[in-house]
Amino acid sequence: MTRFLIPQELLQIAQTLPGDPACVDLGILDAVCVRAQSHYMGRDVYASDWLKAAAMLETIALHEPLEAKNEFFAWLVAETFLNTNGVVLHYEPEEALALVMRAKHKGARVQEIAAQLRSWSTS
Repeated sequence: MTRFLIPQELLQIAQTLPGDPACVDLGILDAVCVRAQSHYMGRDVYASDWLKAAAMLETIALHEPLEAKNEFFAWLVAETFLNTNGVVLHYEPEEALALVMRAKHKGARVQEIAAQLRSWSTS
């Protein structure tokens, strides 16, 4: 069973970022958590934990809930979600940043992000 993050946990993750950037839109944090849990016609919209993590990463990268450090935040949220659910990622930091930047500029959508996360995963 998937263990989902809640907005308060996202705020705790944000507090670990350099400079402790303020959250400028709490609604986006709620949206991040809700999107990962979305259902349609009785089915998960994001059927795997990698898709759920990718949806969270994309939402943060596109909507920037913090005053700064949103790219790092997007990555940490996705990685924390996967770690919480027993998935460990092995990646180069430059590759992770490149993935987040592609998501931010709409060059990578949820399915592509999830595929990359899965390729870096061990569980």
